[in-house]
Amino acid sequence: MKALASIIFGITLFHSAVFAAAPDENDAVVPVAEAAVPERLEEDYSCMFCHGKNGTLAGPEKNRHLIVSEEDLKTDIHWRKGLRCHECHGGNPKLDDFVDHRNDPSFRSLTSPQDVPGFCGHCHSNTKYMRRYRPSPRVDQETEYWTSGHGQLLQEKPTAKVATCVSCHGGHDTRAVGDLESRVYPTRVAKTCAVCHADAELMAGRNYHDRPLGHQQFELWSKSVHAQAMMKKGDLSAATCNDCHGNHGAVPPDVDSVANACGTCHVKVAELFATTKMKHSFEKIDLPGCATCHGNHEIRSPTDKMLGMIDGALCARCHEEGEHGATLAGAEIARQMHDGLADLVTQISTVEEKLDKAERLGMEIRGPRFRLRDANDALTNARTLVHTFAIEPVQEAVTEGLTVTTEVDADAEAVLKEYTNRRVWLGLSLVPIFAVVALLVLYIRSTPISKS
Repeated sequence: MKALASIIFGITLFHSAVFAAAPDENDAVVPVAEAAVPERLEEDYSCMFCHGKNGTLAGPEKNRHLIVSEEDLKTDIHWRKGLRCHECHGGNPKLDDFVDHRNDPSFRSLTSPQDVPGFCGHCHSNTKYMRRYRPSPRVDQETEYWTSGHGQLLQEKPTAKVATCVSCHGGHDTRAVGDLESRVYPTRVAKTCAVCHADAELMAGRNYHDRPLGHQQFELWSKSVHAQAMMKKGDLSAATCNDCHGNHGAVPPDVDSVANACGTCHVKVAELFATTKMKHSFEKIDLPGCATCHGNHEIRSPTDKMLGMIDGALCARCHEEGEHGATLAGAEIARQMHDGLADLVTQISTVEEKLDKAERLGMEIRGPRFRLRDANDALTNARTLVHTFAIEPVQEAVTEGLTVTTEVDADAEAVLKEYTNRRVWLGLSLVPIFAVVALLVLYIRSTPISKS
């Protein structure tokens, strides 16, 4: 039995070691997996002879970028998994076996930004190697990179100052994607992109498909509904740069793909928009679907004021007479949509006020308040159906909501009437009570007091 217990214990330790060493790439670094990894390099490790804090390259200021210590590497995901300098850079780890980099064919040099994707891809594009750390590894990042706006520019100009793997993930301090301190953690992606894209000098003159890229994207995004949801409410599913532009294959969405980019999150709206004539009308005059009305980076929370033909309404931009050739029939539909939504909002507000009043008076209103949810759901549905650009489905949803508000309003009136009736009957019931009390008082006063 003792032998069997020892075997089971050994198998358990083996499985623990295997699964601890191969977490999901989106997970934060697990401290348990690091315990077996030595924190210090061997004394005869060749890289430290030149590149260590006290190495031969440590003196001149110009060589500072070549100096790396164990302290610099302590947060690096590769270091924590047990990888060392030579496993990325090549060369001989033992000082006695060291060969000058210039004469060593196994050394992988980085002489320009164009070398970086292939340098990282040496491991990250190797399925067999990456399976050591994850059963189903992604090995397409390098291929995707060369399709990106960054990769295309780098192919045209090998020495261009353009983002590569290390620009976003870091060099010797690369953290796991799921690490809260990672440059590519959802709450940090926008600031990482802004390092370049908010630099007016760097972005000056840069174009994509003959359109200037600009440098205000981060400033605008910071005011958006997406940024507020992510940074203030902690919603990590809210859109940031890579959700719309992509990760390794990042490019600006083209006019005919904006709605598809938005549709990855806003699925129902995208499906409705895809079947409308408006989609094709936008594309004909080179207007990007969703972004035409909602904007691109500074996307504000939508309101009913955006709809209709009143001052400031978005529909009025095109549907005023003579503007962009848009039809006046579309203007009338926009007005009807706006008026229908406004009517439903007013009715819901009125009923809510009555229910609030009844609740303050101590009446039971849980049933009517619960049913009022259906009216709010109908309002949400009607606002969504605006993207059909057809009045019928919107009116149908509004009518459904108004039917509910009418019923709940009747219930609220009944509850308030019941409260009034209770007060009246309470008042009437007090009359005979006070009469009896008065008679008792008179009787007591008229009764002689015995002197004995």
